[in-house]
Amino acid sequence: MQTLSTPKKQPQIHPEAPQKKSKLFLHSAVFAIALFLLVNVVMLAVLGPPRAYSNNIWNGTGSIDITLKDYRALPKKPDVALLGSSIVMYPFWAMDFNNDKQNTGDIFHHHRSYALEKVLNGTSDKKYEVFSLAIFGQMASDVYIFANELFKPNETPKVAVWGIAPRDFYDAELASPMNTITFQRMVGLQNLGPYAEQYLPSYQQKLDFILSKGIYLYGQRWYAQKEIRKGFNKMYNAMFGVTETEYKPNQGFNVQHTGALPDPKFLWDLSVKEYKSRYRNIDTEKLATQMSFSKKLIEMCKDKGVKLIVVNMPLSDSNRGIMPDGFYNAYIKEVKALAEAGGADFVDVGADPQFDRMDYWDTAHMNHSGGYKLIDKLAPTIKKYLP
Repeated sequence: MQTLSTPKKQPQIHPEAPQKKSKLFLHSAVFAIALFLLVNVVMLAVLGPPRAYSNNIWNGTGSIDITLKDYRALPKKPDVALLGSSIVMYPFWAMDFNNDKQNTGDIFHHHRSYALEKVLNGTSDKKYEVFSLAIFGQMASDVYIFANELFKPNETPKVAVWGIAPRDFYDAELASPMNTITFQRMVGLQNLGPYAEQYLPSYQQKLDFILSKGIYLYGQRWYAQKEIRKGFNKMYNAMFGVTETEYKPNQGFNVQHTGALPDPKFLWDLSVKEYKSRYRNIDTEKLATQMSFSKKLIEMCKDKGVKLIVVNMPLSDSNRGIMPDGFYNAYIKEVKALAEAGGADFVDVGADPQFDRMDYWDTAHMNHSGGYKLIDKLAPTIKKYLP
C-alpha cells in the first residue's frame, strides 16, 4: 500500500520519442510538398498552363487563339496590319461579308480585308496584303502587347493602322491592364520581363501573377469562384423569384457576326446602355495609364521601322453625346499630340459629317457602308508608305 512517504513511481521518459515525432512530421511535410508539386506538374503537362479566363470565343481567349494561329501560319507577313478593338473588326469584316457571303468566314475567323486590298492594289502588279489583328475589347495596353510580340525583326508589316476610340483608353468595367484577356493569354512567366513594371507595379501583383501561372490550382481559382457565384445567383433567384433582365455583354454581337441583323432600334438602345456603363466615372489615372501605353506603342513601331497610322474612328452623335462635356475633344488633342511627337500619322474621322446613322450597326460599330467611306478616307495615307 502506497503512503505519502512512499515515493511515486516516475514514468519512464524515452529521449528518442520527441525525435521520432519530429522526424515523422518532417517526413510527412516533405511527402505532402512533393505530392503537391507532382500533381501540379502533371496538371500543367496534361492540361497546359492555367488560364485566368476560359477559351470561350465571346468572353474568353478563343478569338485571340484563332488570330494568333492564323497570323503565325502566314507564309509571309502582311504589308498592312490592322490593330484595335471591335470597332476595327466589324466594318472591315462587314465589307467582305457583304461582297461574298459564301466564302467569307465569321467575324472571328476572317482576318483579311479584301475591300482594302482592292483599293490599295488598284491596277498595280504589286499585290499588297492586309491582315487584321484587331480583337474584341482591346485596350491600348493590349494593342501594345500584340505589336510587341508579333512584330519581330524582318517580319514586320510596312504599315500598321491602329483604329482607336475613347473606350480603348478608358473602360469603367476594366480594373487594370493586367485584367484583360490579352494580357492573361499572351503574357506568361517566359516573357514577363518587358511587361512586369507597367502591368504589375506592386510586389503583391507580381507574386500573384507568378503563383497564378506556376501553380495550376491557384491559377484556376477563377473557375471555382465563377461556379460558386452562378450557383448562389440561381439559388437567390429561385428563392425570391428574381428574373434577370439586365444588360448582358455581347448580347448584340451574338447575332451580328453571321450577317443577320436584329431590330435596329433594339441594337441602338442596347448600345447606349452599354456605353453609358463603360464611360461612367471616368478615372483620370486609368486614362493616363492607357495613354502611356499608346506612347510606348508609337515609339516601338518607330524603332521597328513600322509606319504607324493612328485613326480616330467614327463614332455616332449618340455615342459621343454620352461622354462628359469636353472629354472627347481633350482625348483627341492628347492622342494627336502623342502620335505626332512619335512620328506617327494621325487621321481624325471621329466626327466626320459624311458618316451618318445608316453607316452604323450600333452607336460605335460601323457596317459595310461606313467601312467603304472609311477606306476612302484612309487609303491615300496608307498608300504613301507602300513602295
